[in-house]
Amino acid sequence: MKWVYPDIPGDDVLEFSEQFHLSYLYTSILLNRNIRSKKDLDLYFNKNVYSLYDPFLIRDMKTAVDVLISACQEKKKILIYGDYDVDGVTSTSILYLFLKNLNESIYYYIPEREKDGYGVSPEGIDHAVELDIDLIITCDCGITAHEQVARAKQNGIDVIISDHHEQGDTLPDALAVLNPKRKDDTYPFRDLCGAGVVYKLVEAICMTLFGSSEKAETYLDLVAIGTAADIVPLVDENRCLVREGLARIRRRECRVGILELFNICQIDTAGISVVNIVFGLAPRLNAVGRMGSASRAITLLTTEDRQTAREYSQILHQENEERQKVERKVTEEAILQVKEIYGDDLPKAVVLAGDWHPGVIGIVSSKVKDKIHRPVFLIALKDGFGKGSGRSITSFDLYDALSNSSEHLSGYGGHQMAAGLTIDEENISAFEEQFLQYANSHITEDMLEPSIYVEADIDVKDINDHLMDFLHDMEPFGPANMRPKFSVSNVTTSNVTILKDKHLKFTVKQNGQSLNCIGWNMLEKFELIMDPSQRIDMVFVPTINEWNGVRRIQLVVKDIKSSLT
Repeated sequence: MKWVYPDIPGDDVLEFSEQFHLSYLYTSILLNRNIRSKKDLDLYFNKNVYSLYDPFLIRDMKTAVDVLISACQEKKKILIYGDYDVDGVTSTSILYLFLKNLNESIYYYIPEREKDGYGVSPEGIDHAVELDIDLIITCDCGITAHEQVARAKQNGIDVIISDHHEQGDTLPDALAVLNPKRKDDTYPFRDLCGAGVVYKLVEAICMTLFGSSEKAETYLDLVAIGTAADIVPLVDENRCLVREGLARIRRRECRVGILELFNICQIDTAGISVVNIVFGLAPRLNAVGRMGSASRAITLLTTEDRQTAREYSQILHQENEERQKVERKVTEEAILQVKEIYGDDLPKAVVLAGDWHPGVIGIVSSKVKDKIHRPVFLIALKDGFGKGSGRSITSFDLYDALSNSSEHLSGYGGHQMAAGLTIDEENISAFEEQFLQYANSHITEDMLEPSIYVEADIDVKDINDHLMDFLHDMEPFGPANMRPKFSVSNVTTSNVTILKDKHLKFTVKQNGQSLNCIGWNMLEKFELIMDPSQRIDMVFVPTINEWNGVRRIQLVVKDIKSSLT
């Protein structure tokens, strides 16, 4: 991998180091996150600063609030139409729980992948008609649902859209469209997820009805989970929402379903982080939507009964285990298909199709993308029709690529790094050709070289408790505020051990200072580090490893190379 360091002028670091009264290293880390003033510093580190933007700055917010309040006061039937991923089920749960306090006639509908496909479906609208619904409000979907909104209106149903995905050329003809990514919206922060947009709506209703947003804050546990799981930038308002939501969960001021899900993951809520959500809760909440009905996740997140929560957390856990089996099989088949079709001559982007379970193609496309470092679309075929999911590499906009190929698609949506599509099987070849043409003209050779972003090259002596405290204060970590990676140069190794035939455990030493290291799935580096006379350079993440009540700094290794290269 190519090691990429930030290009920050040394004079800037020195100037802000004096202004912030921080070391050169810590200042450079902050400047790399565009923290350049005392105000920025306070907003970033001061956990007592609860700074959110006025929800009424989102276009159409007042209309949406007035319509919803009026509908609740008149006891109209309201259907919340969510999506089947974590963002969708958390945003649906937030709105369902909140509106139920204002009106008993609240229902929700979560589409099923195989039956409904992505986004608002005709079947979902028909379901609303059968229930004699007066108003539909979408969560995490609907920004491109022109035909479906028209279908609802033809049946006398009003529609409000809340979404965060990119809009098309025009907006659906809904009563209100809440989306910070609207081309005509001037909201100060564009990167809210679906749960974040819904939270702003709940805030606005609370401010209108109760004079403050305090009641909305009880839903921050769900907002934090939806935001962390949707891999949106953890900066600005998202950072604040996740930080406050995690704090509530640590205090156990959260849904009983969340507590039971953490229990089954064997994760202590007292020390939870974004990582625990992304790799613990999110796969289980996603699994029921991938393998069947995501409404079971709604039941878990909205129940107040501990026994029900326990039962449904077990269901989610079992579904996730089944999802993992299916995922492994599809991953093996997809990688084999890449080898059979392309060999070593890989194009700049890859489109694969097969008789695969549509619930796992998103995860598998991500795994294949990581392996070949190219944009990847996997298309699951059934009865002449395909449902696709894609993942991108840095600097290549997947949504724009789909827009360029839209003439061959039945539908599509998403954003720069992840997107979905529907397509007739007979159109796949034409889509692949046009998609690859777009990739060839937009992807450079440099973009195809895997890179690892390193904050700074430091000495082993710099990796101490003070650094760990500073990193702790930088949490929560996530996109645009990733946990810092560092490099050390010209170090020696000792005590090299192979764990479970694939992991490496060893010690690095420099100028009399030593630290323990762990390299997951790095067996191929064994020969490089086994010779104690060999000097290496290494990229790592410093972490705290606790064993038998003893806490020690441990370096999680990301890459190793000889100091001679």
